[in-house]
Amino acid sequence: MPSLLQKLLLGIPLACLATGHALTDSVSSNYKIDVHSHVVPPIWREELISAGYPVKNGTLYTDGFPVSNWTLDSHITTMNSLEVNYSTISVSAPGVFFLKEAKKAKSLARRVNLQLHKYTRTYPTRLGALCLLPLPYVDEAVEELKFCLDTLGFVGVGLYTNANGTYLGDKSLDPVFSALDKRNASVFVHPASPECTSVANGWPIPMTEYPFDTVRAIENMLLTGQRAQYPDIKMIFAHGGGAIPFLATRIAGMASLPWLGGLSVPESLAQLAGYYFDTAASTSAIQLAALRSFVGTDQIVVGTDYPYVPASQASAGLSAMQVNGNFTTVEMGQINNLNALKIFPRIVKALKLH
Repeated sequence: MPSLLQKLLLGIPLACLATGHALTDSVSSNYKIDVHSHVVPPIWREELISAGYPVKNGTLYTDGFPVSNWTLDSHITTMNSLEVNYSTISVSAPGVFFLKEAKKAKSLARRVNLQLHKYTRTYPTRLGALCLLPLPYVDEAVEELKFCLDTLGFVGVGLYTNANGTYLGDKSLDPVFSALDKRNASVFVHPASPECTSVANGWPIPMTEYPFDTVRAIENMLLTGQRAQYPDIKMIFAHGGGAIPFLATRIAGMASLPWLGGLSVPESLAQLAGYYFDTAASTSAIQLAALRSFVGTDQIVVGTDYPYVPASQASAGLSAMQVNGNFTTVEMGQINNLNALKIFPRIVKALKLH
């Protein structure tokens, strides 16, 4: 029996979805693809505790923020309650870069990825996995990327804004970007803690430093030329791009100074806006107005950040999005599913829409 999404999209050629020429009238605007949800595999939790991350009253904390007592069943139950039909799952920061030896990071990344694969095999029409890479260890990361995409068939790859201070844009990461580019891979970028955590004044790092670390990564990719070298890789940045909609003009203006490369302001602005951005913790009227002005509705995708954002908050954000963003039904269709299908051709394949 065809799934709900198959019924909704029957007759739409794969080429239409892949190129963005979606027939919006044929797709339910309510079908939601959540590109930003997390899992907490027990093996990952155990390694974090072994590495010394604090546990207070039975709750594990990373970057000053509580880690949910997640289960696969609770994830699916929450998806149902949020009316989310399909989710990409990834591991939040600190990934495996808290392990300071390449061999250990590689081993844990492999074990976690096999667990993610098991989750998606259990719910193949509900979940798609994003590969966890053992960065900043580049050779090991490329090997794991190939395993996840070529052997396990993951729908995409998860990256962090930085891994132990190695930011996206760093020349050392070129082999990773080359491998992504070769495979036309889809990438989700989640912020990580910067090394200057003392500036947070003891408050949780995700509160303000995560949004600014997103800016650091996007800025670095511009100034080092890495994004210009690999412009075709489809990349999603979390949390509405952090502060980038507000700071893009400032960055582009300063990047035009001769001693910073003398880059063209229009070209820099186009590059800074050349990504996709999810709505996790970014559904207020002010945030959506900025995001809509910066990139338009064809580059906005749904993100909940569950379970780090509680289901009650995620539900409120999803419910308020159309009104707060002043989006039409057609535009909500783009945001809820069509943009994600354009980014992730492997989801189209997994749902047998081709």
